[in-house]
Amino acid sequence: MADNVSSQVVFAITHTTPGGLREIWQDVAHGLSGRGFRTGLLGLYPQAAEEAAEAQSDGWQFIAPSPLRSAAAGLALLAATIGWLRRHRPHVVITAMPLANVLFPLAATLAGVRTKVVLSHHTPAFTYQGALNRIDRWTGCLPCVAAIVSVSDAVGISFDSWPKRYRAKRRTIHNALPEGVERMVDAIAADHQRTSATQGLIVAVGRLSRQKNHPQLIRAMALLPKARLEIIGAGEDEAELRALIAQLKLEDRVSLLGQMPREEALRRAAQADVFAQVSLFEGHSLALIEAARLGLPLVVSQVPVQIEGVTGEDGALCGLTVPLDDPQALARALGSLLDDPATYRLWAERSARLGMMRGSRALIDRYVALLGEHGIAPQHAATGAETGMAFREVAKA
Repeated sequence: MADNVSSQVVFAITHTTPGGLREIWQDVAHGLSGRGFRTGLLGLYPQAAEEAAEAQSDGWQFIAPSPLRSAAAGLALLAATIGWLRRHRPHVVITAMPLANVLFPLAATLAGVRTKVVLSHHTPAFTYQGALNRIDRWTGCLPCVAAIVSVSDAVGISFDSWPKRYRAKRRTIHNALPEGVERMVDAIAADHQRTSATQGLIVAVGRLSRQKNHPQLIRAMALLPKARLEIIGAGEDEAELRALIAQLKLEDRVSLLGQMPREEALRRAAQADVFAQVSLFEGHSLALIEAARLGLPLVVSQVPVQIEGVTGEDGALCGLTVPLDDPQALARALGSLLDDPATYRLWAERSARLGMMRGSRALIDRYVALLGEHGIAPQHAATGAETGMAFREVAKA
């Protein structure tokens, strides 16, 4: 890829397993392309061959063909990243996930290029591996690191013990839905006017992993004999969750629906009465924003990131919060929405207001401003064709 058509802004992650981070970077890259920036998508490696093919169809390129298996492979990945930076010399690389966050500042420094690096944190510091956390404290202070973005204030606060030079680079840019998804969600929401729970259906959307804390939600269902639960998502905990469902004899009321394309998942979620997300931690969940935009009453875990996620710009709480590890409290919160039309209307209205506050334009404006602070401006006024080309520029390298 010649320098004059190189991507100005490359969004990089460690791997491209389907999920929130991959979608977020695709969305922001596409939004910046629409503002005239040349953008690209880069993964250090795919987790599996099927993932690689799927990600490449969305515009992703990879530095390595497979995950790291040894220390030697790690050194080879660093060398390959240095080589990639010397060849392509993007103006800025915006990273996510711990390995990418530490590798790119180190590689940019060793490569001797003028590429700036913007780190991003999508979950609190305590969720990262200890070794990578220790390295991040150092690499985040390197001169090439221009800024460190957190997707919520609560995530940013979790780095309060990091060095002063690191903390000075922090800023918050809340997640939002891309403009096209906003339009799609709004069209779906228009077909579902919410005044009361009509079928006792609760929906959860997210990876079947420990983070999402689905066992608490499933145990709460044992206390709500008239309610049903659908969980949209796939992941490593599926067998364990199916065993718990069978143990509690909930097979007729709790369904694991697996991974779905975004529009299909949104249409399925819109058919529910209530959205529940009792995660142990989040960054700023896209699924939560989508549910709010749909006008679904929200029930979330009582942890700082989630409380921030359901708090509007005016400081008003727009969702019910429940303690972790308390299925009874969760069942009471869900039951209050399912059984009382007045309570339902109140929280449905608050949720819809919250959804309108998390707009795509504000998100892209914040990234444009961040790039502008470091002298990175759009290269052209994008047309529809140019936007698509820029979005896939890295993939064609």
